[in-house]
Amino acid sequence: MEDASATIDTADLAGLFDEAPADLPEAALVEHLLVLHRVKARLDAAVTAATGVFDAKKTWAADGARTGAGWLAARVDLSATNAKAEVHLARDLRTMPVVDASARAGRLGRAKVYLLAKARTPELADVFAQQETYLVAEVEPLRVDDARRFLARWQQMARLHVGWIDPDENGPGAAPQAAISLSPTFDGRFVLDGELDAENGAIVRTVISAEVDEMFRVGVFKSDDGLTPAERRGQALVQILLRKGHTGMKNGEIRPSVEVIVDEQTMRGVPIDDTDDLNARICEFVDGGPVTPAALQRFLCNATVHRLVISVDGEVLDAGYDIRLANRAQRRALRYRHQGCAFPGCSAPASWCEAHHVVSYDPDDEAGPTDMANLVLLCRFHHHRVHDDGYQLTLNPDGTVEVRRPDDTPITPVRPPPSRPAQPAEPDEMVILARERVRSLRLAA
Repeated sequence: MEDASATIDTADLAGLFDEAPADLPEAALVEHLLVLHRVKARLDAAVTAATGVFDAKKTWAADGARTGAGWLAARVDLSATNAKAEVHLARDLRTMPVVDASARAGRLGRAKVYLLAKARTPELADVFAQQETYLVAEVEPLRVDDARRFLARWQQMARLHVGWIDPDENGPGAAPQAAISLSPTFDGRFVLDGELDAENGAIVRTVISAEVDEMFRVGVFKSDDGLTPAERRGQALVQILLRKGHTGMKNGEIRPSVEVIVDEQTMRGVPIDDTDDLNARICEFVDGGPVTPAALQRFLCNATVHRLVISVDGEVLDAGYDIRLANRAQRRALRYRHQGCAFPGCSAPASWCEAHHVVSYDPDDEAGPTDMANLVLLCRFHHHRVHDDGYQLTLNPDGTVEVRRPDDTPITPVRPPPSRPAQPAEPDEMVILARERVRSLRLAA
C-alpha cells in the first residue's frame, strides 16, 4: 500500500482528525485506519525526538524539575514509569539512526522501536550498529510478536558471536530457573504462582498441553463444556500430579517431547565467524523463543532423538496422492514454516491449527497432493471460512500465503512470515550427527 501519510500536510491532518469513521464506506474506512496508524507512528517518533533534545539540553531544569522524566510526568498524561521510559528511549534513539529514520517515516511503530532498543544491550552495541540496517529491514514487515521472536533469536546468537557471558547467570540475583509458590487463601482455596525460564517453561507447557489433548480425547473435556483454557490447564496439571506412576515415566522423571530447531553449525558447536554467519544461525523452540546451545545439550543428555533438524526435504514430506492427511513430519515442517495460522492477520498459534490442502485433495484426478507445496496451516476458524465462504488461497514458493475474498479482491496488507535461515539439504546426516552427540554426552556422563 502506498504511504499515504507521507503526503499529508498540516491542513490535511485537520481533516483527517475530524473525519467521522462511521460515515465512511468500508474501503475508505480501511484506508483511513491505516493512514491514522502511520501518522501516529510518525507523531510518536517526532515526540521522542523532541523529548531527546529536551532531555539533552536539560531544559527541564529551568522549572526546578529534578529530571526530564519528572517534568514530563507533571505536565502530560504519562505515569512516572512511562515518562522515564520515554526519556530512555529518546536517549537510545540518538545512537540508532536507522531505527529513528524508519520511525519518523512511519514504517516502525512504537512497539517495534522499543523492541529494537531492548535488543541493543551494551555488550551488543557494536554488532547492532553494524547490523542496524539489516535488523530494521527484517523487523519492518513483521507483526510485533514475530519481531519479538526474531530479535530474541538475533540477540542470543549475537551474544554467542561476541563471546559474552552473563555475569549474573549463576550469581546472586540471577533469575530463577524455576520458582513456584502455593499460598492458601482465607476461604480455603489456593493461589498457585510461579516463574520458569525458557527451557523449563517449554517442558511444563508441553506436558500440560499433552494432558489437555488426552483429556479431550477420552471425553473429560468437551468443546461445549464451558471451561476456559486456563481452567482446563489447571485440571490437567492436577491429573499429572496425581498420576505419579504413569506409564511413560522412568524413575519418576517425565520425558515430554520438546521440538527444537537448530542449524548445523550451532549443532556442531562451531563458533560464529562474522555477522553474515550470525544471521544464518538458529536455535529455538519450534513455536518461538530462543534456546541457548547449553540448554540444547541438556536436552540431548536425556533425550531420545527422533529428528532434531527440521527441513522441507526430510522425512518423506512429499507424500504423494495416496495419502489423505498430513503426516507428523509434514505437520512439524508446517509449524516451522508458518509459526501459526497462515491466514493474513491471524495470530492463532500452531497448536490451534490444522493442515489445509490449498488445492482440494482428489485421488481420482491426481489433484491436491498431500505434500508441502500444497499444504498450509489454518486455525479452525479460518479453515471453515476457506471451505464454507469461498476464500481463495495461493501458496507462494517462499512459503507466504495470499488470500482473496469471495469477490476476488485481495486481503491486504499481507505480512511475510518471520525470517528463517535456510535449512540443510541433507537432514538424514543431521539426525546421525544428533544421535552421535547424544551418545558422546552419555558416555562422558
